Amino acid sequence: MSLTTDRALEEGAALSRLSLPYLDKLQRANADDLAFYPLTTLAKALEAGHVVACEDNGEPAGYLWFGALVGGRDCIIYQACVDYDSRRRYLGWGMVAELTRLATVAGCTGIRLKCASSAESNVFWQAAGFTCTRVTPGGIKRGRDLNWYRTDIQPGLFTFPTVEASE
Repeated sequence: MSLTTDRALEEGAALSRLSLPYLDKLQRANADDLAFYPLTTLAKALEAGHVVACEDNGEPAGYLWFGALVGGRDCIIYQACVDYDSRRRYLGWGMVAELTRLATVAGCTGIRLKCASSAESNVFWQAAGFTCTRVTPGGIKRGRDLNWYRTDIQPGLFTFPTVEASE
């Protein structure tokens, strides 16, 4: 089998083990860092094939939920999370690499996301090559800023200004 076929089979196996209760568990365990989405919304994302999953020792360990892959537009990451016990094992890098591959094939121009300023994942996104393009106030309840990150897939005609991420 080719590397691409092997990767597709591994990804399919990881997704088949990914369940809504597991996604809900991760969402709740990381509620301080993630926006909450109803399970029906996450179910639609799974059905549409808009989730990249990762495993650690054959068990689900995280997911990356992304939006439509449309040529000439940015792909949006809605939510990404790796189980606390599986962090710092390059699983997040693998999911971002897989999304980058999918987005490149689709002709997307870049990938973007929003991240709570208080989240530890800000360091990850910056290390993964994403740059903070703006900072906006978050909701009243949590009283924190949102850092907007982006990375290019295709060389663009314009460059986005870089700003210092909020902590």
